[in-house]
Amino acid sequence: MSRQRWFTLQMSDTYQENCRLYKEMAGNVGRVAGAGALNDPNALAMFVADYPYLAETILQLAMILYYVNDRGRGNDLLRRCMFLYETALPSTVMPPITTNSNDVDNSNKNNNSNLDAENEILIDIDREPNAELFSTLFRIMQTSGMTGLYPNALAVGRFLLSLDPLRDPMGVLLILDYYALACRRSALMSGVVSKEVEMGSAFIIQLVESNLIHIHYMDPLTSRHHWCPLVQMPNWAFSRALALYRLSKNDEAAREEKDGTSSLEHRAEEALILALTRFPIVLPKLLTMNNINTQDRSFRMDWPSILPYFSEDAVEKVCDDHGVEDRVTKAAGDHVVRIFVQRFHEVWAEENVLQWMYSCADKMVKQRQQQIRVAQSTDSGSNEKHSDAPMAHSEHIKAFTSKFSPALARYAQCDPSEYEDAFRTLPPEALALDLNMVAPAMALDPNRRGRFLRGINNRGAAMGRAREDQDVEALMDQLRRVIGRQDDDGEMLDPDSPLLHLYLQSLLPWAQVDGVRPPRG
Repeated sequence: MSRQRWFTLQMSDTYQENCRLYKEMAGNVGRVAGAGALNDPNALAMFVADYPYLAETILQLAMILYYVNDRGRGNDLLRRCMFLYETALPSTVMPPITTNSNDVDNSNKNNNSNLDAENEILIDIDREPNAELFSTLFRIMQTSGMTGLYPNALAVGRFLLSLDPLRDPMGVLLILDYYALACRRSALMSGVVSKEVEMGSAFIIQLVESNLIHIHYMDPLTSRHHWCPLVQMPNWAFSRALALYRLSKNDEAAREEKDGTSSLEHRAEEALILALTRFPIVLPKLLTMNNINTQDRSFRMDWPSILPYFSEDAVEKVCDDHGVEDRVTKAAGDHVVRIFVQRFHEVWAEENVLQWMYSCADKMVKQRQQQIRVAQSTDSGSNEKHSDAPMAHSEHIKAFTSKFSPALARYAQCDPSEYEDAFRTLPPEALALDLNMVAPAMALDPNRRGRFLRGINNRGAAMGRAREDQDVEALMDQLRRVIGRQDDDGEMLDPDSPLLHLYLQSLLPWAQVDGVRPPRG
């Protein structure tokens, strides 16, 4: 049994001093501590140019560039941020470097190196230096998936999950199985079949069936601990079924074994029926997202006769008559389903997959109709009369009911936009971002002279040193006397403010830009 070893990043004195300078700058610019990066992205770019090895500011600027659709430079900064952590982390924390690229099973610990294979390496996100590492890894995984690098996104996601699999603080389990399904690489895997199979599908099946990962949640109101296996998450239940279905199509032996209870095709059907039974509201949502015509009938797929049993409006609201915990569970389950359908609907859009999903749903409906007939015949005492009669359309339809685990409340606060396939971009003007000021931040030159002289432009380094020794009010009085202004002449504007913000403020008659002489009357 492996031991747990917890690691925490320890920053150097120089790094901590740079962090202090950034927080001070952010507080001065944003008037609220920590708000400066959002209010003045140009100041953030200038700070990154002067301090090119501060991971926190690099990550913030990278995400700003992504949100203004400057993905090239954003990716460069994100890679620089990851490089900083790669050089800082010890080899025992980093994933092992192995020549086996077909690591589809979970026999080897994802976060253990060969030097520390007997220990489970964990990192606590609640420690402040560690939070940025988790955020960087999540952004690497997220952007890799957006650009189609699904194997890379899967590898980073597995490593991120392994750092804290009990709590999953970044919500990796909401998206990890998508990267596995989207990664269509084939690999040789012993123990399942003797030919090449899809690496991602095999990973999903073994992770779910190994029972290594559980979902844990501690209710802050009742202090009750809830947990559930991975298969009780809607996305993993459906992903396991689809993974088994894909392997069954690649396994000739499984297709030849028509009556074998262990065939992959039979297991895939059972897994999908189980997923549809637990989460029936997923079926109409998937069809809607894929623009499937569910109004017309056909001989192959008669959706109008099936969907009433899976309709969200017809699903029983089992939590309405219970307490707050049940309503929170229902809301959290619907939230997870919304994220799942939003990102996963494309992998369920193939024609053969839709036909397979319809056949499984049709079997479920026929079984439900048979149960209703038996119940009606038992109540009326005429079992033989109603056993073979077809169900009338006007008869009451007892729809399937979704059953969510209370442990899913752990993911109730996850933002669905973080799991989309693209960022919601804004024009640079919306953030008052001057893209020309980003160029110095991209030119990595740690030996150049610093340019971030907040509030003391064109006054020399001597005045900058004097500002640390003098009182702020006395210094402002001295500056007013230099430019010939009195104390009540008006508001002094910082010339380093965003250009749009500075221009609008300068229109006020009492405003004066610092360092600019007033017009002669």
